[in-house]
Amino acid sequence: MFRVVSVTCEYPWLTHDSLAMTFIDIDDRFDQLKIARLRHQLADHPLMTAEGLAALALRVDPEHVRFHAGKRQLDTNMGRMLTTDPTRRDLRHALGNLHDSGAFVQILDVRSDPAYRAVVDAVLDEVSAVLPVRDRQLRNRDAAAFLASPGSVTPFHLDHEQNFLCHIRGAKRFYVWDHRDRSVIGERELETFFGEGKLRDLSYRPEIQPRAQVIDLQPGDCVYMPMGSPHAVSTGADITVTFSILMNTASAFEQVEAYRANRVLRRIGLSPRPVGDSWVRDSLKRHTVGAVRKMRDLARGKIGERRLQWY
Repeated sequence: MFRVVSVTCEYPWLTHDSLAMTFIDIDDRFDQLKIARLRHQLADHPLMTAEGLAALALRVDPEHVRFHAGKRQLDTNMGRMLTTDPTRRDLRHALGNLHDSGAFVQILDVRSDPAYRAVVDAVLDEVSAVLPVRDRQLRNRDAAAFLASPGSVTPFHLDHEQNFLCHIRGAKRFYVWDHRDRSVIGERELETFFGEGKLRDLSYRPEIQPRAQVIDLQPGDCVYMPMGSPHAVSTGADITVTFSILMNTASAFEQVEAYRANRVLRRIGLSPRPVGDSWVRDSLKRHTVGAVRKMRDLARGKIGERRLQWY
């Protein structure tokens, strides 16, 4: 039986020297628009054990822990599949029986925990140093952790963030598709996804499978995915643990705003050009729709900077 242990809030290993280490093998050749296979040094970190992350799942806000116990397929809808558990009773059962519960546990808002925040910020400080100057002041910093039973499937889905997926434990087969391949995900699906933050129009189709890049992950492997990269997972014969370091740069935020602008334009009867066809058009659409939104918000008495917020 998988045992959930309690942990204290004291982390004597969390010293200046430990945060000065290199966590992800990355240099100035890194391109945030391309899928990349990397290596990381988090697999032996004391916070990254299955037991430690299970304990985290039981102490963060229950709204930020979503899980499913049972069978899943590639075409299962992620948005409808995952549930929360305010009582934590079912969650405790899934975690305590992870070897045979068929569970997938997703822990969001990991950075809200002080110890994990220190690690996440150390990694993202390292990453931001190799980004273009305009993107070094990150618009969003976060992390998510995933625990999965042996022989389970994480269905086809997208993320709203740029994702350094660091594999920690077990064997995992990872399928990822190019975020620019419109034969996999169409423009209107992306407009809904970025405009509403929902997966309701997203579906897996067997004919797209040959277009996936297949990566077999072992502890220490890392996959970087640009924002909106479709992906899915199957696990091996052991419990798997994965820790995703998440960010959004200014460039990514502009892309989101362009999709949101296209969605607004389409709703009023226009047929906007796809995002990415023209930087000038995308910029004009973003600023026009942004100005209209700002005027609307001011008229409603809403004042504040817009930020990425998905959960």
